[in-house]
This record gives sequence, structure tokens and C-alpha cells, in this order.
Amino acid sequence: MFTSILLCTHGTTGARQAERLVFAKLLKKNPELQVTVLTIIDQDWQNMTGDDWLNSSKTHTTFLDHVEKQMGEENEEDWQRIRDKYPSALKAQFVGKVGAIEETIVSEAEKRECDLIVIGPYLKSRRLFNLNMEKGLKARIDAIKLHKILPCPLLIAPVVESAD
Repeated sequence: MFTSILLCTHGTTGARQAERLVFAKLLKKNPELQVTVLTIIDQDWQNMTGDDWLNSSKTHTTFLDHVEKQMGEENEEDWQRIRDKYPSALKAQFVGKVGAIEETIVSEAEKRECDLIVIGPYLKSRRLFNLNMEKGLKARIDAIKLHKILPCPLLIAPVVESAD
């Protein structure tokens, strides 16, 4: 039924449940599926400012370049975690983008002619009063905004006890 899946992940517990659904279940039953793993870094990070940046645009640009490089390295580390955990992920394509989350999902799904988008379930953050920070990017999808522009069906992974 489906031939090309866009799996959106950013390393959080909910996103890992989407990874599990795609690689441990869907791809296992349909090995011919093409999977693109998409990690989006919300464009809002580029608007960060601070007093030290007022002195020099070069300092600002250098810092933004550093942050973008760091986020790329963190994406690659997370993608390697996926490849290590799911052997079927070795044939998936991994893509990192900076942009508005909902629009980037739609753009990539259209560009890659995906006929299914898979995301993780919304889970309450465990960050409040917790010294152990959850891995992953903090930005979340605006469901209403996304639903209005979807180019194909959206599958939200079910909540499970442990995705790891």
C-alpha cells in the first residue's frame, strides 16, 4: 500500500517510538519500503541574541556557524544510534534540515514523493524538577498547523512502555 515513508525524529522518547514502529514493525513486514529519516532543527534557534553579539557581526556569525556544526554532529550521532539499533535502517536515507517544522515536513514529503509520514506521540516532558535531561530537540509540532497542509496520510506511533 505504501512505498515511501518519511520518518520524523528528533531523539526524544516519543520520536523513538516512531522509529521503533517504522524499523521494527513496518519495514520488517514490508522490506521494500523506502524510508527517509528526517531530523528538523527549528529555525528559531537562529534568532538567538545576546549582549556579547552586539559588539561584532563576525562574532555572531562565528557562533551561529559553531552551533549549526554542533547540531549536525548531534544529528549524526543520533542517526548512528538508529543504525546500530535497527539493521534495516542501514538502507534508509538520513536528512537533516533547518526550517519551520511543519513546512519542512511537508516540503520533504512532497520532494521525496512520500505516501506516509510517521511521527511520535506527544508525551509530557519529564524535564520539570528532573536533573536528568531527556535527549533530543525541544521544539514540537503544531498539530493543527501540520494537519492543514499535509500532502499524504500521517501516522502517529502509539504510546508504548519502552521504545528503547
